[in-house]
Amino acid sequence: MKALSEKILGVTLVVYIALDILLTPLAGFETRPVARVTAVGFAVLALLFVGLAIGLVSLVMLLRRSPRAGTFAIVAAVLYLPAVIAEQTGHFSALSPPAAIERIELLQAAVALVLVGVGFSRRRQRP
Repeated sequence: MKALSEKILGVTLVVYIALDILLTPLAGFETRPVARVTAVGFAVLALLFVGLAIGLVSLVMLLRRSPRAGTFAIVAAVLYLPAVIAEQTGHFSALSPPAAIERIELLQAAVALVLVGVGFSRRRQRP
């Protein structure tokens, strides 16, 4: 059972990180100018990138079989949620999001919730 939860956590982390990267302008889906991002938008962007870094750390910890990988995954997922809330309430930017960004954000919100669940499951299995 422990090996299965490690695999699920690993796959979920990889999907989470990939979706996080798709939200950046480097992927080409984000077309809004930076000048139209609000102060709240910059704050949640910072949280988004910190969450991405923690997600990467969690993946490395999982590969090294650290029992704390689940905790780091939970933190990474929770740090994403302010970004999607700010975007959906119109506080991220003065412009509405492109359709692709909106879909990716909602998909990533679902993945983040799965990550929280799998992370808690992994924490319960710790020795």
